[in-house]
Amino acid sequence: MPKNRPSKEKRDQAKTEERRARKIEKETRENDDAEAVADDNTLDFAAKIDRLAEIRNWFCADTTVVDQYMASEISAAEAVNILAKPIDEAYSTANAGTEYFRQERFARIQRKYHSPEKALELWGPEQDWPEPENARDHSGNAEMLLWNLWYSILHTAKKIPFAEEARQEKLVHLVRALKGRPNPPEPVPMTIPLKRDWVWQLGTVWSDLLILGASIAEVRNDSCGCGAGWSWPEQQAEQNLNAFYARLTASGTANIHTQGEICAVDALKRAPTPWYRRLSPPPDHEILSHYVTCAALWTIITGKEVYAGYLHTRDERDIEVVDRILELRDNELPWNRSRKRYKGRARWETAKREFARRRFEAESQNEELSLEVRELAGRAAKAMDDIVWQKQEEE
Repeated sequence: MPKNRPSKEKRDQAKTEERRARKIEKETRENDDAEAVADDNTLDFAAKIDRLAEIRNWFCADTTVVDQYMASEISAAEAVNILAKPIDEAYSTANAGTEYFRQERFARIQRKYHSPEKALELWGPEQDWPEPENARDHSGNAEMLLWNLWYSILHTAKKIPFAEEARQEKLVHLVRALKGRPNPPEPVPMTIPLKRDWVWQLGTVWSDLLILGASIAEVRNDSCGCGAGWSWPEQQAEQNLNAFYARLTASGTANIHTQGEICAVDALKRAPTPWYRRLSPPPDHEILSHYVTCAALWTIITGKEVYAGYLHTRDERDIEVVDRILELRDNELPWNRSRKRYKGRARWETAKREFARRRFEAESQNEELSLEVRELAGRAAKAMDDIVWQKQEEE
């Protein structure tokens, strides 16, 4: 070994610096490509989003059928049939019989951890199934088809401006039509290992909109500052998507109010931050504008559902305390400071709602924000009036 060889600490540090340099280079290249797309006047907004999805490697899928439906080239019934038929067939045939082998292979691993009696109860008897010719090809599997279905719809939602309510509602109608479709019949035979898989466990592919919630969680990774940058089309895409989520919630089509709590409630409590995209970050007022827009859209469209989990304590002291905490953010806020003391259940439930109302009120007068954002904040503040002091019978 050479005497002048660097120590392990220095070698590790050099590797870290090398990885950091590669990451900065990659992010710089991505940002340059994204800005070029944002500034390209030959592309309409939808084309910009499609191109950005390729650059940022977003969760998305082929949107041909959904685009045809949105353009009124096919009806909702036709779109549902085209989209759902392959999923129904894959589900009812256990992926053309190939899923029996995959689930039995997994079950054999699990049986080793139990007594013979318990293994039989949990995983059933061992069965031999033919191995698929291409075991790694999952493109036609029910689960993959469901992921792609929801990714195509969520990606389409990014391309519909939140102000175009009729078009967003049309996309909501498509999801509602999918939910109203009869659930496909279970495969025969239905083995115990297959029944334990999350796709076949409940048998409610359409009535529960299976994998929609998981798809939304994955797509959230493509938020600004994470999987997306801060170019204006990326910000608007996330705003459009949040408006679509809010409309799904307001219509009762999907119960995703948790996304609203993250976006509408938590965003108002955070100080502006570029998150992971710290290379050439936008100014704080631009990030704040994005926060306020997303929060306002949720509050205006479906505010009562978003705040439904907040207890209505009717405590005037909670209202008074807002005067002292309006400028606080993050862990400075009293309900965040006392989280451990109150074991995760914050006090000041009325204060949280009043805090949101006052924040919207303040941002509606914030000259650093655009007129459109200030108007949205003003509408959200008015919507919060009814939410702060909801009547007992509405709870």
